[in-house]
Amino acid sequence: MDIRAQISMVFHLDKCIGCHTCSVACKNIWTDRKGAEYMWWNNVETKPGTGYPTKWEDQDIYQGGWTKKSGNDISLRGAGKLRGLLNIFHNPNLPVIDDYYEPWTYKYTDLIDSPEDDDQPTARPISLITGEPIDIKAGPNWDDDLSGTPDYARNDPNLKNLTPAEQEAMFQLEQMAFFYLPRICNHCLNPACVASCPSGAIYKRGEDGVVLINQKVCRAWRMCVTACPYKKSYFNWHTGKSEKCILCYPRLEAGLAPACMHSCVGRIRYLGVLLYDADLIKDAASADDNQLIDKQLNIIQDPFDPKIIKAAIKNGVADSTIKAAQDSPTYKFIKMWGL
Repeated sequence: MDIRAQISMVFHLDKCIGCHTCSVACKNIWTDRKGAEYMWWNNVETKPGTGYPTKWEDQDIYQGGWTKKSGNDISLRGAGKLRGLLNIFHNPNLPVIDDYYEPWTYKYTDLIDSPEDDDQPTARPISLITGEPIDIKAGPNWDDDLSGTPDYARNDPNLKNLTPAEQEAMFQLEQMAFFYLPRICNHCLNPACVASCPSGAIYKRGEDGVVLINQKVCRAWRMCVTACPYKKSYFNWHTGKSEKCILCYPRLEAGLAPACMHSCVGRIRYLGVLLYDADLIKDAASADDNQLIDKQLNIIQDPFDPKIIKAAIKNGVADSTIKAAQDSPTYKFIKMWGL
């Protein structure tokens, strides 16, 4: 038994109103800078839809996450020692800027410096990467609320196993009520990004499970971008380093909630500590799809169980962390109430 602590999140999706306040809060704090313009560590997607980056859920394209081998062994789908070596200078599974969108601004000086004329001056869009004029083809939340036409919804990878009649029923339902999916880094218990990094720059903090990238060690191999099945690791083209959500750990250490959770208008986000048994991770990660949820829930342990408390203390988990796990709303939502 290897009991550890994990800061965890529960998102009550029925309450999300798709306002993107969380996305803007995160952007203003962390990614409003050169090289990170296209990054949205927190984003909210309309479903059905292709998401950000486009079709991020289709692992046939991006080869993210883990795959099951013979027995209970698992391996990285698109990264690892051999695949990483073969693809280290050319990675065919790496998303490119067009899979996200090319960030832009407008040349506002044209509005001010334009000479007097009969025509109204316009501000042309220019790329924030090259500085050259561009034709805008996509942007953040391009298909939000069906604004990108129903074609985006019809290309949702989750619909490929549905019949045409079932798909049409989904699209009719979407005309009545939108379903939103807010996404941040999951700070996985068995993070593929950590396992894939050739430089060993990515690590999972022992005290709270937050996954971070050491910017001094990162060498921009970008295997983490391929390995993440949620595409929540990004490459900063200006600094030449990979970056990702840090769960606002400076705020956590000051006793504050992450910015996206603090700003949430619908109050859909809950944060708390879970105790889990790391010895059960491999069993859960190698489970069949129909057993995956139950196996993952089995990893989470009862913070009131004396055996669990004893094992946690033996493993260096602080008394205050155990108390936080006992008071945790996420444990109640997940294990007691089965949300």
